Amino acid sequence: MDWLTFEGVPWWGVLVAFLVTFIFGWFYYSPAGQFPLWSRLARVKNTDVENASMGVAFGGTILANVLGVILLAVLMVGLGIDDWGSGLAFGAVVGLVFRGGAHALHNGFAVRHPGVTALDTLHDTVALGLSGLVLALFM
Repeated sequence: MDWLTFEGVPWWGVLVAFLVTFIFGWFYYSPAGQFPLWSRLARVKNTDVENASMGVAFGGTILANVLGVILLAVLMVGLGIDDWGSGLAFGAVVGLVFRGGAHALHNGFAVRHPGVTALDTLHDTVALGLSGLVLALFM
């Protein structure tokens, strides 16, 4: 796997893609976005959120997002994906298949409402699609 390296990874693109997806996620899961529906379906109360450790929640989210964007960049470089349309499509497919699949498995066994899986999958599909688009603009 000679192509699976960090060579050619657009690090400024990784930073911008991370920021774009983080801002998108912040809005998506905000009270103005999908949080009211998501929290109702997931049976998460505002007091649950208020009592949770936001440092742990955001720390894990930031780490997973950074690693996901870096891996997406490595794959795009290795596969020669360097135009915005292909980056958008590739990122969206990765989000749908890998993250959406993980949500389906986890939420299915956790017996969570299917709407939670749909909302989380939609978020990840759009977020990684945006990441792919941004990364391609920097290649």
